[in-house]
Amino acid sequence: MKSGVAAFAAAAIEFVQHTPPDGAIVLAITGDEEGDAKDGTVALLDWMEETGEALSVCLVGEPTCPDELGDMMKIGRRGSMTAYFTVKGEQGHSAYPHRALNPVPVMARLMDRLASHELDNGTEHFDASTLAVTTIDTGNPANNVIPAECRSTVNIRFNDAHSSEKLIAWLRSEADEITAESGAAVDITTQVSGESFLTPPGALSDLVARAVTAETGLTPALSTSGGTSDARFVKNHCPVVEFGLVGKTMHQVDERVEIEQIRRLKAIYGRILREYFA
Repeated sequence: MKSGVAAFAAAAIEFVQHTPPDGAIVLAITGDEEGDAKDGTVALLDWMEETGEALSVCLVGEPTCPDELGDMMKIGRRGSMTAYFTVKGEQGHSAYPHRALNPVPVMARLMDRLASHELDNGTEHFDASTLAVTTIDTGNPANNVIPAECRSTVNIRFNDAHSSEKLIAWLRSEADEITAESGAAVDITTQVSGESFLTPPGALSDLVARAVTAETGLTPALSTSGGTSDARFVKNHCPVVEFGLVGKTMHQVDERVEIEQIRRLKAIYGRILREYFA
């Protein structure tokens, strides 16, 4: 991502020096997209709206190419949400399980139901939605004690067949069924990182694709795969697509990219600016 910033900053500087545009080029470089995402792009967009500024189009420079520069661009993203479950039972001795209410098998049954459920088979522009159980924990080091509660977390990546509101309602209904069957109370809290969205193929994606093909010889696939990005905030303001470097090593300790790719990405961004303002 840092190399993507270098590429689009260099392309924008070079463009405005040689061809002052009839309009404005805004570089939004923020640092909290992987966190709560409240003080970066969201704050900038809120400020623009309050001051009467508006975006016409937006290109996000996230790494989008899986194998080779130019092989993929993003025209949307799946939604993302996390649900935290707590099953509350009754602590007791493992030799007298009838005197306790063990939350662990209750949680195991609930997580199996959620993980085994097929959310959908995908839609026109999206792969199938997924639910992953990421942790089940009691914090119990004793082998002869039935714990009082068990906690778990699931992460859902969902397409445009769902909304976070409907998914939360489904999770609560499944939890209510488990409670009715077992007698153990289930608490749920949720955190929604973003809803799914799509920028339908059209003028903006065509513009980016032409520039990519001209500089790389490849025709980028129009994809909605991957995690979330700040495009999820921009889509409420203007059409947005994403194109950036190869992301083979993203989030690794030695995250890196070939220097020549940065130069080629700068050329792609420069071509996009020239054609857009022409």
